[in-house]
Amino acid sequence: MPNTKSISTSLKAILRWVGITLLALTLAGFAALFLMPGDWLRNIINKTGSAALGREFAIEGAIDIDWDWTTPQVSIGKVRIANLPESKNPNMVAIDEIDFQIKIWKLLKAELNLPKLNFTKPKIVLEEFSKTKKNWDFPTGDKSPDDRGDFPVIGLLTVDEGKLTYRDHPKKLAVKLDIDTAQGSELESKKDMYKLSGQGILQDQPFSLQATGGSISTLRDTENPYPLTFNLKMGSTRIDMEGTISDPAQMSGMNAQLNLQGNNLADLFHLTQIPLPPTPPYKLSGRLQKQDETWKFQKFKGQVGDSDLSGDLSYDTKREPGFVKANLVSQLLQMDDLAGFIGATPSEGTLSPEQKAQAEREKASPHLLPDVPIDLTRLRATDMEARFKGKKITGTRFPFNDLDIGFNLRKGVLRLEPFNFGIADGTISGSLVLDGQKDVPQVQSDLLIKRLSLKQFFTDPKFESLAAGHFGGQFKIKGNGRSLAEVLATSNGRISLLMSGGKISLLVVEAAGLDLGEATPLLLGKDKSTDIRCAIGDFKVDDGLLTSEIFVFDTTDSNIEGDARINLKDETIDAEVESHPKDFSIGSARTPITVTGRLKQPDIGLDPKQLAARTAGAVVLGAFLSPVAAIIPFIELGLGEDSDCKGLIEQARSRSGTHPTATEPKEQKEGQQKTDPSDTTDAKKP
Repeated sequence: MPNTKSISTSLKAILRWVGITLLALTLAGFAALFLMPGDWLRNIINKTGSAALGREFAIEGAIDIDWDWTTPQVSIGKVRIANLPESKNPNMVAIDEIDFQIKIWKLLKAELNLPKLNFTKPKIVLEEFSKTKKNWDFPTGDKSPDDRGDFPVIGLLTVDEGKLTYRDHPKKLAVKLDIDTAQGSELESKKDMYKLSGQGILQDQPFSLQATGGSISTLRDTENPYPLTFNLKMGSTRIDMEGTISDPAQMSGMNAQLNLQGNNLADLFHLTQIPLPPTPPYKLSGRLQKQDETWKFQKFKGQVGDSDLSGDLSYDTKREPGFVKANLVSQLLQMDDLAGFIGATPSEGTLSPEQKAQAEREKASPHLLPDVPIDLTRLRATDMEARFKGKKITGTRFPFNDLDIGFNLRKGVLRLEPFNFGIADGTISGSLVLDGQKDVPQVQSDLLIKRLSLKQFFTDPKFESLAAGHFGGQFKIKGNGRSLAEVLATSNGRISLLMSGGKISLLVVEAAGLDLGEATPLLLGKDKSTDIRCAIGDFKVDDGLLTSEIFVFDTTDSNIEGDARINLKDETIDAEVESHPKDFSIGSARTPITVTGRLKQPDIGLDPKQLAARTAGAVVLGAFLSPVAAIIPFIELGLGEDSDCKGLIEQARSRSGTHPTATEPKEQKEGQQKTDPSDTTDAKKP
């Protein structure tokens, strides 16, 4: 929205110069008493007004006075005030004709009382060229009323074909309003309303608006709030407001019902400068209040996509930049409605036509990672402190439970902290930082995955043999780029995942090793399961390339090892996984499984060239203990101190009698063994 202080000052400017014009006309009436020649009188007024304004003031039409000792009638034609040279409009104010009655004796009390006032074809142009240069700033200073009761007493006000133009060049705002009718009477009281309607452009976005307000007598009524309605349309965005304002002179004390709806909450940035994320269609309603320079949207509720949303929001426009504070809650959150946070487009549910088309384009694209540019202009426009809680999450194949995210935006730096997702009876927590102060943003993440239940990811009845077990890890990377895809393509860091306890489908394990002798009966009957001892996947991230440094999977039936390379620049994967059964089985070929191609749709196949490359059981956890030792803290945090992974590592150390490497964390519990074996093939679960 345009700065409310500028709007208030603009409206005051209109009232001020109307008053100046009327005062000049009143002086003309007094001068007429002494039978001054019209041209001479007009020249005196023009020179005096121009000197006072520092800009040309001119009465170019006739001055007619129907004299009455109590309430004379004055008519004057062609009144204008010149504009600044920077404007394309030569005049700031141009009025074809002004007709009014004035109570002479009220002037003795310094009161401007006009029983009737009529403007014919008034044209007013208000322009803001910079924070310090506005065309309504004059040497005479701001003489607008500080209180509603200080407004001139106007009985009947009429406007014929009025035009009001407002331009804020820095904000790329231009609006032209028609004053269709504007009349008020102390006798007819509050039924008379003024009406404004027009069109404009804001940030290259066209809009239309209509507004109505109370009568002039209502404007001066200090006992009751001033009624006001406002309706605006900008593309799919619609804003409807109806309520009152207690202090129109200061544009403060707003109390109204506000209804918002549109296809995308991000579009409100053009009107508010609040950097909201892209969303599906929305509809929200609440109370709009304004005190001084702070707007409040309180106790609002409604729908965003297929999710409910409620909360409170305040916007302090006095601060530079503005400051938003919000508390937001969704009782039932559709996960797809959050796609805009990462630059993706929702693919299902309530979507706008544009979002449906974009979802189809993304579906057909070979790329998986969102490549929507980060809008730095929005990121730097307004500071923000917000908290968003989703009490229950639906619409995803992953077992998300809830979320709690804090948004702290200061000077173009956005911190998501806290960042908590409840998932599979565990949590994903930590922090995300988006630094938008430079032209190429930097994104840094430090997330901990803690004690996620494996069973909740396999709810299909055919996986009923999958029992308890947990996994966890850490996601810590940093990258630079103008979109999520670019950030990941330049990222550096480490990704570690660990799993311990529980069971996994034996069919999956046997199939990984092509153990036909054991797999065939499983295919014909009910699936079995095997105990998981420990699984570790540790990936180094270097300039967008993920390379597995550890990829081992130890079960009571088999040892599985693998190598994987994931290139986030071209979104490709090249991985190989091989199983080594711990028992002999006829038909055991141990052919590696390969995963290659694009991340969005990889090819899974076999590598017959690597048949029987190793002895069964040769790959053991102990061979990797040096790098594994460095991630023991994540085992404790992610899986708990009593996890099988930690036990197996400690057992392997005690067998070898070697010491830990320098990369091992300093924090060790008293009595904890620090050895490093070379073989744990026969290691048993402690």
